[in-house]
Amino acid sequence: MVCVCLPARRIVGLVLGAALVLALGHAALAQDKLRVGKSQADAFSFVPLDIGIEQGFYKKRGLEVEESGFAGDAKLQQAIAADAVDVGIGSGPALAFVAKGNPEKGIAAMANQPLLLALSVQQDGPIKTVAELKGKTISVSTAGSLTEWLVRETSRQQGWGPDGIKIAYLGSNSSQIAAMRSRNVDGFVADMALAYKLEDENVSRILVRFGNI
Repeated sequence: MVCVCLPARRIVGLVLGAALVLALGHAALAQDKLRVGKSQADAFSFVPLDIGIEQGFYKKRGLEVEESGFAGDAKLQQAIAADAVDVGIGSGPALAFVAKGNPEKGIAAMANQPLLLALSVQQDGPIKTVAELKGKTISVSTAGSLTEWLVRETSRQQGWGPDGIKIAYLGSNSSQIAAMRSRNVDGFVADMALAYKLEDENVSRILVRFGNI
């Protein structure tokens, strides 16, 4: 689940800019700069942005993209509010910040089953089934993030209410992996590509594929 948000003050400027590019066609123009923030620097869901930059797709259309990665949706929302980025790419639940008054607009969404996310637990740890997650500590990026929502929803589906699983807000993937290696948490919510990589390295194993629930 991915959403794209724009600060409200940028909407008019971008619309006018797009109209100008269309009017002038391929005329030589100075490249416009667009600051794009991702809620996680290395999430597989955001790979299209990286590919577009590396392959020069944006430059061919007169757009210079400056990419930044943040340690979760809440940090990205702070950057949008502070005018540190022009476009934010995050998760669906981040749109709640719009409803709460953050100065931005949701302009696009890709919503369906969260097939690209999984809950990984310690490779040699005691947790073997979802039922054994009660009272355990799972790390997520930030409050208000999709990763937090998925853990709370898992708890609700197990009949434990939203707080049956303890949540630790640790920001970036690297911080969460370090916490799991040191056994400060029992598991964390990972993008599927990272979850498979950690399985290959015998660091963790996938317990829940969120697309299945």
